Amino acid sequence: MNWGNKITLVFIGFVILIVSMVIFSTQQEFDIVEENYYEEEIAYQGKIEEIQNGNDWNGVVSVKQEGNNLALKFEGAEKVNGKIQFYRPADADLDFFVPISEELNIPIEKFKAGSWKISFNWEMDGKRYFKEEQIFIQR
Repeated sequence: MNWGNKITLVFIGFVILIVSMVIFSTQQEFDIVEENYYEEEIAYQGKIEEIQNGNDWNGVVSVKQEGNNLALKFEGAEKVNGKIQFYRPADADLDFFVPISEELNIPIEKFKAGSWKISFNWEMDGKRYFKEEQIFIQR
């Protein structure tokens, strides 16, 4: 085999690699974290204040996997109006919301194994609060 044939084979291999990468990249699915990300970005100063209020809040928020349930405890839920968001970074179709309550047990079967973010958004005494926990669901 001469040099011309080797160079041709390397070039053909390179072209096949590039075409494969283009096909692979066009078939990937990208989930947007927020549908209205531009409006969310404009209102981000309010989000910063909510996070600071959540950090300054003295109540207890805990998330634990206990057996076949995910146990959430939120101290003082009777005085607040808010929701809990379950966010799966790898698949937006699995995201869901529930209203805040003092204690909440959700069956683990509702969750796909892997990383989840749990966001607590609530309003109390005219102030808005935000707290976030990250968990890893194991089966």
